[in-house]
Amino acid sequence: MKMSRRIIMAVVLSVVLVAPQSFAAQEAGKVSVVDSGKILQQLPETKQAETALQAVAVPFQKELDRLNQDYQKTIAAYRQQGPSMTKPARELKEKEIGAKALAFEKYKQEKFGTGGVFEKKQQELFIPIRQKVLTAIESIAQKEGFTLVLEKNVALYVAPESDLTFKVMNQLNIK
Repeated sequence: MKMSRRIIMAVVLSVVLVAPQSFAAQEAGKVSVVDSGKILQQLPETKQAETALQAVAVPFQKELDRLNQDYQKTIAAYRQQGPSMTKPARELKEKEIGAKALAFEKYKQEKFGTGGVFEKKQQELFIPIRQKVLTAIESIAQKEGFTLVLEKNVALYVAPESDLTFKVMNQLNIK
């Protein structure tokens, strides 16, 4: 999510730099910036969501560590006993190692991979917070007549009066 927003902001910035005459034609339009990362970082809801997300991640990480240790022990035992094992016993042990590696990767993907439990929980917790911030940004931008609001970290220069960050923080009661 963060990366796609940066890409979008980079595209918007490049359009602003490449086609300034199109923006100059909109004389009535005002441009502003906002540091949404700073706002999100200081929201109490973000801290609560991070704590809740960590509570979800810890048991998954412990199980992942346990699976990895089990896998590593099996490999170590195989390396130690492998030369003295019969061919059928060695093949059986290799299948066991493969199954443990597969189980480890499957669990890792289910819990921490794309579309996994952790990612879904992260979205469930953070989408309402981001929406709250976006609503506040839209409200202030409309009230003050801004037609375009960019992310502050993609702007090369910003006049202090064009920065809406503190106004948004005030509206969200962030000190």
